[in-house]
Amino acid sequence: MTAKKSTANLTSRDLQAIERRKQLLDSAKELFALRGYHATTTREITKHIGMADGLIYHYFPDGKKQILDTILQDFLDDRYKLVESDIASLQETLPIQELLLSLGSIFLNYIGNDKRVMLILLKEKSVISEEYTKSFNKHVRLIIEQTMKLIQVYVERREIRSFDIFMMVNQFWSAIYAYILQDLFFEENNLYQCDRQDYLQQIVEHTRLTWKM
Repeated sequence: MTAKKSTANLTSRDLQAIERRKQLLDSAKELFALRGYHATTTREITKHIGMADGLIYHYFPDGKKQILDTILQDFLDDRYKLVESDIASLQETLPIQELLLSLGSIFLNYIGNDKRVMLILLKEKSVISEEYTKSFNKHVRLIIEQTMKLIQVYVERREIRSFDIFMMVNQFWSAIYAYILQDLFFEENNLYQCDRQDYLQQIVEHTRLTWKM
């Protein structure tokens, strides 16, 4: 995970540097998602926020590719690790419906809200490293394993039916990913014609009825 420095003992110059770096990343994220990585120049990234052209290389000496790598790595380090942490804090004493609502809400809040990174991931497969892909899949597998461990407890208590645990969990998460993709590409014209909270309620109710003893 990328080290995060405390801001408590930083000078005003340090804080300004952190803010400028963040502005560059936000600018690049917006332009990469809108125009694509290859169609965006470093000059456009700085111009978008009114920053001098050469300053970008002070923060990112390797240029545009380093910026892309940082955006994607931060997404894993910040977003997916928060998902994993929040899932780890869930209790098996929750009613199954409440557990599923919590799982879906955690993922939609952390992952579904960052549409720009999701678009970059979908558009820029050719420039995403194999190492990053493996790391991304590792996080996805961990979330599935965390969920399987939780659901297994409910099966053993005979509160829900015993199917293939992996397929039970995979079906639930696939439904969540499906909404994110529809919302990403079609927004208000998405297939489900409802907001994410209504959709989540529907998926949870369907899952609960499917798993019911």
